[in-house]
Amino acid sequence: MEKNFEAVLIEKLEPIRGFFLAQAIFHFFSSGLFDSLAEKPKSVGTLAAEHRLNSDRLTAFMQYLGNENIVVFDGSIVQLTSSAREFGQYRPWYELLVGGYAETLLQISDTLCGAGFASRCDRLVGQGSCGISEYDAIPLVQNLLTRLPSAALEIIDLGCGDGRFAARILDGLPDSNGIGVDVSPPETSPHERLKIEQASALDYVQRLAPRLQSEPPSVVVVAFVLQELLGQAGRPTVVEFLRTLRVKGRFVAVVEVDYRPTDPRVMRHGLGRAYYNPYYLLHNLTAQRLAPIDFWEALFLEAGFRPIASGEVSFEIDSTGLEFGRLLSPY
Repeated sequence: MEKNFEAVLIEKLEPIRGFFLAQAIFHFFSSGLFDSLAEKPKSVGTLAAEHRLNSDRLTAFMQYLGNENIVVFDGSIVQLTSSAREFGQYRPWYELLVGGYAETLLQISDTLCGAGFASRCDRLVGQGSCGISEYDAIPLVQNLLTRLPSAALEIIDLGCGDGRFAARILDGLPDSNGIGVDVSPPETSPHERLKIEQASALDYVQRLAPRLQSEPPSVVVVAFVLQELLGQAGRPTVVEFLRTLRVKGRFVAVVEVDYRPTDPRVMRHGLGRAYYNPYYLLHNLTAQRLAPIDFWEALFLEAGFRPIASGEVSFEIDSTGLEFGRLLSPY
């Protein structure tokens, strides 16, 4: 046996530690325990009673989090560490990647064999995506919409998730109304001017095609939706989907992610390794398909649209330049 076996063992087990920690942090959020402790320190007994949890198992969970410097636990009272409080801002990334795709990771071997696509939790994917969009896609779309001729708009957000995306857009457009469409929509609308409908983006557009032609909304938002259609139905369907929306006076705001998994400039970037590398893998395992910018630009032209505005995420938020936006107008 090698003399440094233990040191190497510790190194090689580090991914397992990260796996367990990511799962624990996600459940710390989803159980409501994080929010309870963010208010004030509490005893295990109080936490167990408030959340209807088994106190013995909750004690073990807090001991685990204490050893990972997420909480300070003296055997009775639990409080968040200063480091843990900072995690709260990054909750959406855990909702998306850990909660939304937990079941996907269990299916990697089967999916690699070609046994269809892996499943995911649509609700958490939508919830996490909307939360992340507060930092990147929402400001991006808001900037694109400043190029429109009127501030009084009707917004249709296809693939709206939990509705926060559309709600934030409407907050900046006080004279506008909106419709949020998703396969797993929220039970109640997060905004008084936002109507929620349950449907896939493709079904909604096909079902309402006649009305969409005669009563065009001002803007259709498709944030991370075309990648879904491309993976599930193919390029011709995406082209036809956009052509259905092609009416004079209507604009389409697109947000997508450039696909560059072999580009060392971005894949050796810190965010490239921490976020986009798993993001790329997950999209190949599930019924989604990412594509390079040139692919999308050619597709938009084929569908009869031209870009009238372009944008990227703020450099301070994401300096990889991989997430991009286009405001499209029929030509």
